[in-house]
Amino acid sequence: MSKPLKQAVTEKLDNYALSDARLQQLESLAEQAPVVRKQKILSYRFAIAGAVAAFVIAFMLTPLLVEQGDVRERIAMEVAKNHIKLKPMEVETASIEGIRDYFEKLDFLPVSSLLVERAGLELVGGRYCSLQGITAAQLRVREPGSDNLQTLYQTEYIEDVFSDMPVVEEGGEPVELYVKGVRVKIWVEKGLLFALTELPENATQ
Repeated sequence: MSKPLKQAVTEKLDNYALSDARLQQLESLAEQAPVVRKQKILSYRFAIAGAVAAFVIAFMLTPLLVEQGDVRERIAMEVAKNHIKLKPMEVETASIEGIRDYFEKLDFLPVSSLLVERAGLELVGGRYCSLQGITAAQLRVREPGSDNLQTLYQTEYIEDVFSDMPVVEEGGEPVELYVKGVRVKIWVEKGLLFALTELPENATQ
């Protein structure tokens, strides 16, 4: 005997009906879905923020690292350029006392260098100058009886400007670089930064 249509349809649907346990599981997932999406969104936001912060820090630190790394090269380049085209001396004197009398506008006291004395170099004179934007005394020295002038910079050692430099009193050896055919030695002595440059033989005084 055939079943009424309504009854047959109802029984068919019952075969595909979800159990109470399965229904509760799906409802639970539906409730959790927005939370999961929010957590993912927050995670993405934190990741992006972290990446941006890392980029900004790297962007800010890179120039500083580069600056510290090439400060010696920049000093050597500056003094070498000045030495290739020497300007006239403003004062001629063979004594450190004469140098001090003339360079009275400096914020430091010019001193004799032990390394320069060991090299047997004598004072000839000097002029006002600057080194990396800091006022300096640009002195001229030479071997006795020689016409080949060397130039000796003295300026206040400011670590924020000149970075880490070898200190003679601590056993440090001068940094030596060659720029444009000119040898430049850089060191710190008695609290001052020194740069000694040897001119090529065919350089003019």
